Amino acid sequence: MARFQLQQYMEGFGEMAKNVALTFDQEVAEIQQERNERRALIKSYPPISVVISTARPLDLESILKQLEVQTLETFQLVLGIHGFKISPTHQRLIKKLQKRSVDVITMNFDKKFTLGQILTELSKASYGKYITKMDDDDVYGSEHLQDLADVAITTRADVVGKAMNYVYLEDIDLTVRRVHKSGIASINQWSDWVCGGTIMVKRDSASAVGWFGEGKSAVDSYLLGGIKRNGGKIWRMFGTGYIYRRSIAPQTYMTNSSKYLRYCNEQRVGIWSHPEFGVQE
Repeated sequence: MARFQLQQYMEGFGEMAKNVALTFDQEVAEIQQERNERRALIKSYPPISVVISTARPLDLESILKQLEVQTLETFQLVLGIHGFKISPTHQRLIKKLQKRSVDVITMNFDKKFTLGQILTELSKASYGKYITKMDDDDVYGSEHLQDLADVAITTRADVVGKAMNYVYLEDIDLTVRRVHKSGIASINQWSDWVCGGTIMVKRDSASAVGWFGEGKSAVDSYLLGGIKRNGGKIWRMFGTGYIYRRSIAPQTYMTNSSKYLRYCNEQRVGIWSHPEFGVQE
């Protein structure tokens, strides 16, 4: 894409970011228009790798099912199995992915390994030009990977990821919709932060900063901070099609749900039900 075309293109999508009074249905319609316009500019997709570290067998089953229905035609999946053995159910789901042109690698790690160490090793073992981190307990619609790839290609950013527009609060069984002009819910802008479970990063950029580090936590901040210090650019796109889950599981960082309730525009009991977020069992 020529530079002047890219500039005009990005300015056009900036208009949607200014309009925070959209209803949910209006938002979905604008997202679909954005998808159509971006995809009309893309002739082919580069190799894309998905890395997932999982310590929860039930969540692994869920994320494998979500990956099976992704609209992105082909990608690589590198799974880090942390402290348990995959079951026959997991194996059947992996075979389904392989049948639909997903290259799957599984790597086993015992409990002495940290999250950062696992994600770093998974990333090094991958081959994608872009590496996407997904979290096993979050909710991803079927367009998720292709949406990220569309934005990565058209913006040429070092990192693209989603805003935190939808949050499922497990302790009270409620999904909140958060749409704002500022903060981590603002969309279609250059930023220094995106949701960690939606990071898509250029391989060379991630390698240059040491991938996800070796820490037990803050692995997303390690990568994003390194990208910014290296002069890289981070683009935060719309959050539709992704739900960040605030779990009550002990592996998840705990925080007070009230901060999400305070700034929400709409609520739905349970996980938000709509094709954009996939079919939840």
